[in-house]
Amino acid sequence: VHLTSPSERQNVLKVEDLYIDIGAKNKDEALTAAALGESVSFDTPFTCLQGCTGDGVVPRGRVSAKALDDRAGCFVLASLLDMAFPCDLYAVFTVQEEIGMRGARTAAYAISPTVAFALEGTVCDDAPREEDLSPTTRMSAGPAITVADASFIADRRLVTLLTDAGDACGIPYQLKQPNIGGTDSGAIHLQREGIPSAAVGVPCRYIHSPESVMDLSDLDNTIRLMQAALTRLPETWA
Repeated sequence: VHLTSPSERQNVLKVEDLYIDIGAKNKDEALTAAALGESVSFDTPFTCLQGCTGDGVVPRGRVSAKALDDRAGCFVLASLLDMAFPCDLYAVFTVQEEIGMRGARTAAYAISPTVAFALEGTVCDDAPREEDLSPTTRMSAGPAITVADASFIADRRLVTLLTDAGDACGIPYQLKQPNIGGTDSGAIHLQREGIPSAAVGVPCRYIHSPESVMDLSDLDNTIRLMQAALTRLPETWA
């Protein structure tokens, strides 16, 4: 940073101007270590932050790690697979959501579910700010239920199912605002004759960066909320 000019510090580098230095002297030497098209990822460890305790099966408190969107959603879905429900549960760990919701599109068409829930890690921008603006979500305030975003408008019946389940079971939740971004529900709700869809997210700070921060209580409450909602689903969707 100290080698850049003040004007350079104000500009965001374009992808074509970025490169990864692997220590190679030339192209031929670089190709011996990494082939063209080879993928890379950030080597970010899972870290327990201040206030995080390791007592019990699952730690409590706040943690940091990479790819919490959508590792958080995958954890919630995997946890639900260990539970019994009065309805059939199809779990899909989709691919390529960030570049067009492609996995969800084909999976929803093949399964043709009665209803669908997209589970994810979602934007959390609750850091202190000068302007009097409501954050998209708040950490430690429970799972975030989407009412609408740039990709779809959540089915009102499913939103009510989620909020009623939270109220009845004493599970904290929040409504995500504003209507930015998108989830797999944006593709799912357009399949077949139209599939009623909703989205529930675990608030994660610094989403889509090398290191995100999440409160494990939000993760746990997302599992609890989905469990309560799915248990009540047949009564609502008879």
